[in-house]
Amino acid sequence: MQILSRKDSKLLGRTELEVLFPEKAGSLSRKEALKEVAEAMKASEGQVALVRLSSESGTRSLTGRFHVYGSENGRKRLSHEHLSVRLLTKEEKEALKAAKKKAETAAPPAAKK
Repeated sequence: MQILSRKDSKLLGRTELEVLFPEKAGSLSRKEALKEVAEAMKASEGQVALVRLSSESGTRSLTGRFHVYGSENGRKRLSHEHLSVRLLTKEEKEALKAAKKKAETAAPPAAKK
């Protein structure tokens, strides 16, 4: 793993990283990439959000964009929800979807004025 760029965003309380994973295309999962970045930044996995993980055409390298927050609460508050849903297994995603649907049917719709 090689850190290409690092930018500290004090206003948002996070560090934005651009990371290169050489020769890892097709063999590195999102969770494994997140774990490697968390270890390199000496942070817990709950503090790291994977924004994008993409491969370059013609190479076997992966480029990832990560946000490392000062606390897990900061990540939950500032990071988009869909970024954490991407890391869930298929069963966990289905359970989350069922729970949301159950909550929507239990709550009556708000009246519009």
